[in-house]
Amino acid sequence: MTDNYTPSSLLVAHKELEVMRRTVNDLSVELQNLEDKYEKEKTSPVMFYAVIRNKAFTYNVDAIIVFETAIVNEGGHYNTYDGVFLAPEKGTYIFAWTVTSSGGNYIFTELVVENIVIAGTGEQNSSGGHASAAMTSLCKMEKGDHAWIRTTGYSSSHYLSSYDDNPQSGFLGLLVYTE
Repeated sequence: MTDNYTPSSLLVAHKELEVMRRTVNDLSVELQNLEDKYEKEKTSPVMFYAVIRNKAFTYNVDAIIVFETAIVNEGGHYNTYDGVFLAPEKGTYIFAWTVTSSGGNYIFTELVVENIVIAGTGEQNSSGGHASAAMTSLCKMEKGDHAWIRTTGYSSSHYLSSYDDNPQSGFLGLLVYTE
């Protein structure tokens, strides 16, 4: 049997092996950089759900409704003191809210994003019991945009009732698609 390898062919094979090792090493470094970049860009979930507990209010026209008890507030983007959600990134968000009135009163509300009305709901309770209105809406938001629920211009007074042993009023938001 003859050996097909000569010292020069072994030298060429050794150089090719070194090139492959460097290439594998460079690819490993590039993969690690991509993994690090992905971890930095990966965001935590953006979602909130807040309710009003054991209170009744009469609101004027265009009053922001503050759902002051946060059940969930991943990322802390909903402010329980002023009732405003701040979009942490550009994307499509889903919002849903429920408002309850009682005793022959009414409440009409709307979702507002940067002073643009996105959707509205309301109810006029003529039965004298507790009645609720609910709405769900998708909308696009830019990073830094604000969203809130407010009363409408339908009347000068809107009555909201939210007690633990009756239907509660609540507001939720969720980032569903990042752009």
